Amino acid sequence: MKVLVIDDQPVLRDLLAEFLELLGHDSDAAADGRAGLARFDPLVHLAVLTDFLMPGMTGLDVAEAIRARCCATPIAMISGYALPEDRRRAAQAGVLFMAKPVTFAQFEATMAEVEQRAVLARSLRASTLVR
Repeated sequence: MKVLVIDDQPVLRDLLAEFLELLGHDSDAAADGRAGLARFDPLVHLAVLTDFLMPGMTGLDVAEAIRARCCATPIAMISGYALPEDRRRAAQAGVLFMAKPVTFAQFEATMAEVEQRAVLARSLRASTLVR
């Protein structure tokens, strides 16, 4: 699965890419929400992994823009500011939410759920194309 990683912190962006590689996934990276949206291709990126707080656009803004564009591409969000309201808003947007610090086990479990959602989204897309 190819995942678009959007995070304004280069070290974290690289770490997330390494975690994805350990799980057998490929990734592309973007330094902020606008760059991520410009790079996002639903035919290439089967999932998006984004930071919550970034300059310009939040991870929720990114999720809303992706949903408005087209699709049910699964989105996971990481936040160092895990307020109950943030979790609720993420859940309402259909976004999986991870609070920092994230252990590799937590990351792996969340990405397993993202992968299940990606398979479902791909199946739905394929069945729509067949009609």
